[in-house]
Amino acid sequence: MKEINRRNFLGGIGFCAAGALGCESMPGYRKNVGNTKVLELSKLKEICNPCDVKINVKPVYAGMIHTYIAEGACREHPNPRPSEERVQNKNRFNRFINRIKSKLSKDAKMLEPAYIEYAEKSGFGEKQFRILEADKGEVDLYLPAGSRYPQYHGCLIGMRYRKPVARIGSLTPTDMAACLRSRGLEGYALNDFDELNNLISILRARKAFQQTNILNITDRGGKIGRPVMSNIFDLEDLKNRLGIDTVIVGYKELLDEMNKIKQTADAMKKVENSSDKLIRGAQKIHIDRKYIVSHMIFHFAVKNLMKRHNCNAFAFECFEACSARLSDDWKFVPCLTHTLLKDEGYPSSCEGDLNALLAMNILMGLSRKSAYMGNLGMVDKDVIYIFHDVPGMKMRGFDKPDLPYELRNFVQSGWGVQAKVDFAKIKEKEVTMARFNPLANKIMVAKGEVIGCEGFSKPGCTLKAIIRVPNAKGLCKKRSDYGYHFAMVYGDYTQELEQLA
Repeated sequence: MKEINRRNFLGGIGFCAAGALGCESMPGYRKNVGNTKVLELSKLKEICNPCDVKINVKPVYAGMIHTYIAEGACREHPNPRPSEERVQNKNRFNRFINRIKSKLSKDAKMLEPAYIEYAEKSGFGEKQFRILEADKGEVDLYLPAGSRYPQYHGCLIGMRYRKPVARIGSLTPTDMAACLRSRGLEGYALNDFDELNNLISILRARKAFQQTNILNITDRGGKIGRPVMSNIFDLEDLKNRLGIDTVIVGYKELLDEMNKIKQTADAMKKVENSSDKLIRGAQKIHIDRKYIVSHMIFHFAVKNLMKRHNCNAFAFECFEACSARLSDDWKFVPCLTHTLLKDEGYPSSCEGDLNALLAMNILMGLSRKSAYMGNLGMVDKDVIYIFHDVPGMKMRGFDKPDLPYELRNFVQSGWGVQAKVDFAKIKEKEVTMARFNPLANKIMVAKGEVIGCEGFSKPGCTLKAIIRVPNAKGLCKKRSDYGYHFAMVYGDYTQELEQLA
């Protein structure tokens, strides 16, 4: 078990690796106040599904053109004539671009490549930079290459635009990276395209994380609710430091949206079709269809509110919903919506827990898989559990078939839809778990192996993934700085998380 605290480009996140309550104000919430909020949001760039986020890569080939033919300390053979040198550079540029096209990750979008020439004596300056100005705001990563010392213009580009710069190779990339890193900038020396694509995956997860807008449906007015007292509390800092916004929507707006759906024929047709699709996909059904329909009305109401308020993540506090008696007429619990949103790529958190939500965001971004979330507790010295009734059917991957699932009742009287999966029957066993601390400046990470499942056929919040870890007691002790809800995905992403942090 180790703990690493480091400066980073998310804004100060450190990394921790580990095999009657009162209310407090939460600054930083953006509240919904009539039409003013809608007008404000209309000015913002629409937030996309995190799954659709890509890294915009800008290849920049800079070829040096000699102004005279000579030999000397920088060349043991006479250089070609400028016209020949220009042809050689353009051929190298074309090979460079073709190689990128054939090997670049699907997580990236290649912007228009730049071919730039500069004279040996005058160097790379304002004339050359003018070629890069048009799309500088779109670029997430520069890939410099060139005929002579490409680390030269790679460093100049990184210092001017303060964007990540990466090169593949054995010598010049390290020179470039050291120059940029010594100035607090991002320079990456890579050995091959596998390392480049891994970097792109990490940068993509960071970009999606920084574009997070959370919809929090609550009537608490921006105050901490029970029982998650370890929740992130300074949302103004979350916005200023990490770019993550939170929008509060009250229960009235939620219920108005649900009633609107119920009274609209086209909307209800969509609800009915989605309910039947969910039923057809299930291995078994243990609940009346009418309750599935009411849950799908809630689900589509949440999605409509997310779209209206420019949000791509969701948090809902179960205990408040119970005390407000939201279920009296509608007979719903939020579990199914958490599952379905995650399967569509949107992080979605039980009990309004933002720490787990943000960890889920990063895990889903790195893995491209749906996440599970729940309370982490100890069984014995090398076994823990995570339990909540919100597994994802896409935990093998967003592009993979659904895991086998059953639709079961949450409450004993027969309503409350939850989709349950049997973790013991999933072939992949290795998992990564994570949670942010209440200050959102550290993330605790652990990996383990799923060895069993409990609570599959019981009502209530009972589903448990039983997980073997190297040091359960030490891991659980670390929770005192973090809290008790953890997000979990299949696969080992601990190294990627450490790089990201």
